[in-house]
Amino acid sequence: MISLSRKADYALVALAYLGRAHQRGDNATSARRIVEQFDLPPALLMNILKDLARIKLVRSTRGTNGGYTLARDPAEISLLDIVIAVEGASPLTPCACDRDELPILGQESCRIAPHCPIRGPIQRLHRRLQQFLAEVTLADLIQTEVNVPVHELHIWKTETRPTLAAQT
Repeated sequence: MISLSRKADYALVALAYLGRAHQRGDNATSARRIVEQFDLPPALLMNILKDLARIKLVRSTRGTNGGYTLARDPAEISLLDIVIAVEGASPLTPCACDRDELPILGQESCRIAPHCPIRGPIQRLHRRLQQFLAEVTLADLIQTEVNVPVHELHIWKTETRPTLAAQT
């Protein structure tokens, strides 16, 4: 299963918190408040917030009333923006890069890439994942209702769902 790193997870938590504050019209939020609210490691959160400020997803204000605010509207910040900010632009696999692209620094190119039977499908999957992450915004994550069509959910029917009593 593909998963986000803990760093990306904490970035999403912090940005969701700042996004809700933005929607309420609140002033800057201190990193300490986010740390205390979610019991996050302070040093790691500070590094994450610095990364997010460097690429202009959040604004940092110094002083007594200082803290962090979103630099853009939540609807303008994609999951792809966030993941790239904290994890870099790493491909799904080394061969997910197009032929003309160089492998990511620190990764070796795959030795079987020139004749690999799954390189094309992996590249398409990588592009689809990037497209999906680009389409989902911070606003989507912080809305109170999740608008997922019921037909897209895989839900057990009540009469066929295994029960604890049936398993014993």
